Amino acid sequence: MDVSTEAQTGFIESGYWVSGYLFWSVPLILLALLLAGAWCLLRYRHAMKAQNLLVQELREGADSFRYLVETAHEGIAVVQNTRLVYLNPRMCEMSGYDEAELKELPSFMPLIHPSARDEMMANYQRRVAGEEAPKRYESLFLRKDGSSYPIEISGAAIVWGGQPATLNMLTDISDRKAAEEKILYLAHHDSLTGLVNRSVLRERLQHTIGLARRSRDPFAVLFIDLNAFKQVNDTHGHEVGDVLLQQVSQRIKKQLRDTDTFARIGGDEFVVLLPQIKGNQDVKQIMTRIEETMAKQFHIQQHKLHCHVSQGAAQYPEDGTSVQALLRQADKNMYANKCSYYESSNSNPPE
Repeated sequence: MDVSTEAQTGFIESGYWVSGYLFWSVPLILLALLLAGAWCLLRYRHAMKAQNLLVQELREGADSFRYLVETAHEGIAVVQNTRLVYLNPRMCEMSGYDEAELKELPSFMPLIHPSARDEMMANYQRRVAGEEAPKRYESLFLRKDGSSYPIEISGAAIVWGGQPATLNMLTDISDRKAAEEKILYLAHHDSLTGLVNRSVLRERLQHTIGLARRSRDPFAVLFIDLNAFKQVNDTHGHEVGDVLLQQVSQRIKKQLRDTDTFARIGGDEFVVLLPQIKGNQDVKQIMTRIEETMAKQFHIQQHKLHCHVSQGAAQYPEDGTSVQALLRQADKNMYANKCSYYESSNSNPPE
């Protein structure tokens, strides 16, 4: 009898009998359960690590997003039921209100200039209703102190707290508008004197000719040139000459009517468009006033200067019916007046 048989016989004699398969399967099952538990523990730890990493990333993302929103150059506001339910610090800075004041407003309407309120409300209602609305447009807003400022606004429909709302980004474009206005101003005005330039004069003169053809009302063009202006620049410098041009333009402008157009067309040459005149007498009166005001001394940087002008007028329609013809005739008459001035002063006119 071998050993295994003896073991089985012993178990039987003692009242127990265990199958060989059962004897070895129990530790194998226990080992499998142990390995499964270890695997589940590892999976759980891996899942928890991934979850913690995800939470950390979400927290970092939320912190980064909050930082971007709070430090954004644009104003950011969420509007729900026409009230401000969220806004960033830039929105407070732009409007002049603090956060609590903005949230206490009954609607966003007090922030909008009266001229833009209908358009703003219509766009808001279309967005909330899911209808097509401008994604980006310009408008006019009001600060707490009542002053207005231009803004560029872009909006989108969102869900906030389970309810429809709009997310709005607002940019104060005051600097851009000021720059655009300055560029437009310089395109139409002389940078030294602030008078309109040659292009504006020609446009207004052409428009006046069109009106005169229908109404048959006369008007005049006055050409003005400073005498011996080059001598002022050569003697006292261009800085004094520039100031003299500014003071001359101010003096002459005071002698003109609001309906007249006063332009600097280059150097020391000026042109005045005189609409609504009755005849030669009106033109002569204006020329006399200009001559009298120019007879007074100019005080510039401790210098006392005299500046005489030569003037020449042309009237529509007898002296011309086009822009070129009227300016040419006025220039011709001005030069004749300049020659008379230099003849009386025993000097030669400039070429």
